[in-house]
Amino acid sequence: MIHSKLQTLLWFLERPQLYRELMGRIVKQVFPRSFKPQDRQQEMLLWCGERYLDTSRVLQQLTGLESVTPLADLFPDTWQNATQRQESCPVNMGGAGNLELLYGCAEYLQALRVIETGVAYGWSSFALLLSLHNRPGGQLISTDMPYPKRNNDPYVGCVVPESLRSNWHLIRCADRQGLPQALKLVEQIDLCHYDSDKSYEGRMWAYPLLWEALRPGGFFISDDIGDNVAFRDFAAQVQGDPIVVGQDGKYMGILVKP
Repeated sequence: MIHSKLQTLLWFLERPQLYRELMGRIVKQVFPRSFKPQDRQQEMLLWCGERYLDTSRVLQQLTGLESVTPLADLFPDTWQNATQRQESCPVNMGGAGNLELLYGCAEYLQALRVIETGVAYGWSSFALLLSLHNRPGGQLISTDMPYPKRNNDPYVGCVVPESLRSNWHLIRCADRQGLPQALKLVEQIDLCHYDSDKSYEGRMWAYPLLWEALRPGGFFISDDIGDNVAFRDFAAQVQGDPIVVGQDGKYMGILVKP
C-alpha cells in the first residue's frame, strides 16, 4: 500500500500541471469526510432502474429520430480505422460508451460548441467530432487527466483520426484546472458530456459550471450516474426533468436546459 502511494506521488510530481490536483487529493486523505454520499450507490441504482429508457427511445423522445443507426454502419472505414488504433494501444483505458446517443444529440442540436470532460481512448470525442466536423466552426473542447501510474499520456484520444482533429482542442488537466480553461474558450455551449471525476464532490463542483454555460435548449449529459446520487441531487437543484439512459448495465443522465 505504501509503495503504491509513493508511486502515485512520484507520478504526480513528474507533472507540474497536475500539482493542484495532487494537493486536493492529499487534503482529502488528511481530512476525510465522515459521511460519503457515494455510499448511497444502491439507492441511486434503484432510482435509475425504475426510470431508465433504452437509447432508441431516448433519442426518439429528444429528437424525434425513429431509428438508431450504429456509427460503425454510418462511417465504416473511419470506424474500422479507429478500432484498429484502439487494438494497437498498449494501455487499457475502458469501454467506448454510448456513442450513438452522443452523435444523435449533437446532430439534432446542430451543435457548434461542445465541452466534454474525460477522454481516455477518445471514443466520445470521436462520436462528437463526426457530427461537429460537418458544420463550419464546429468546436469540441475536451479535458482529460491521464490515469496515474499507467503512462497513458501519449495515447489519450488515440482513436480520433487526424481528419477530425482540426475541430478539437484537448486540455490535458484535471477538472479543477481544465474545466475553467475550457469555459474561457467559449461563451456558451450547445451540449456537454461529463465523464471524468466520478466522485460526488467532483460532480457537484463541475455540474453547475457546465449547466451555467449551456444554452437554453442545450443538452447536459453525464456518464455513470449510478455511481452516486449526484446527478439526482443536481437535477433537483436546477428543477430539471431527468432522463435516464440504460445500456449494458450502466446509466447515463440527460437534462435539457429550459
